[in-house]
Amino acid sequence: MASGGLKLELLDVRGQGIRDDVMIELAGLDRSNRYKNTVFVEKQVEIKGIACDPFARYQVTIWPSDYRPSQFFITLRGGQTVSREPVQFPVDAGKVVDINAPLYPDLDQRLRGVLETSNIDTHPGKSGQELYEMLDAVRKACLLNIFMKSANTMLLDGTSCFDHIGGLIKLRGDRFFAVTRAALREEVQNAKAIFHEVSGALHHPPDGYTDAGSFKTGERYGNLQLSFFRRGLTGDDYLVDADLDESAGIEHGFEVLRNHLLDHDTSPYDIRELLLKYHSLDPGYSFLFAQEAAILSSASA
Repeated sequence: MASGGLKLELLDVRGQGIRDDVMIELAGLDRSNRYKNTVFVEKQVEIKGIACDPFARYQVTIWPSDYRPSQFFITLRGGQTVSREPVQFPVDAGKVVDINAPLYPDLDQRLRGVLETSNIDTHPGKSGQELYEMLDAVRKACLLNIFMKSANTMLLDGTSCFDHIGGLIKLRGDRFFAVTRAALREEVQNAKAIFHEVSGALHHPPDGYTDAGSFKTGERYGNLQLSFFRRGLTGDDYLVDADLDESAGIEHGFEVLRNHLLDHDTSPYDIRELLLKYHSLDPGYSFLFAQEAAILSSASA
């Protein structure tokens, strides 16, 4: 029987080799042949000796240790080594143990300026570098994601959305609340080619504030939503709730094994992958995974 081969390039969302242990399964659609192996892959992997007489259709499933599994179909031909476009893997957020984030002096000065005037509920009295360095990985990733997207969402007056952000008062894993002014709401409302008004029912006003409208950018995945709250009927005392929407981007934007998507809620690490893939925006941090350890086993007598 003739045999063929498959050559694959396995990349993360930045386009770098995944450098990960992966289990690769090939299953013939006629159920006559099945292959499985585990190997450490830096970037490329080649599989040889796959039965195809003279060709065969296979389902390929790739299970990395630290990234979401990928699944696709490919036709192999006897005597040939087949390749395809690179397989791109979004991170498995549940496998991230920490992030390697920019140092405070390396942050954009606009973000440093906001941090220096912040006083968030989880770290009262802390601001600037002290606050930034106290943030856990999830909150820090969320902050860097929203900064990158909002600083690159331009308004009609030539400013960015982030240029109108004052000190933070709340920071969660999926959003932040910040001080702002009426100017941001007015510019967002007028930028109809960029923002459209949406329901703000899931965004609740803080005590003493009332709903002042919610607006979202029009991208399919990773869009920016700004929900405004106002104190009183006059004056310039506004808060903004800023968040980024995943909107099934991991499911539809990558060749991810579908039933694996049920395992995790959306995290800021998913948002980072969407910003890179769909917006060419890099929030500037990388992922850290569990370190390898020597594991010993012994058989019972």
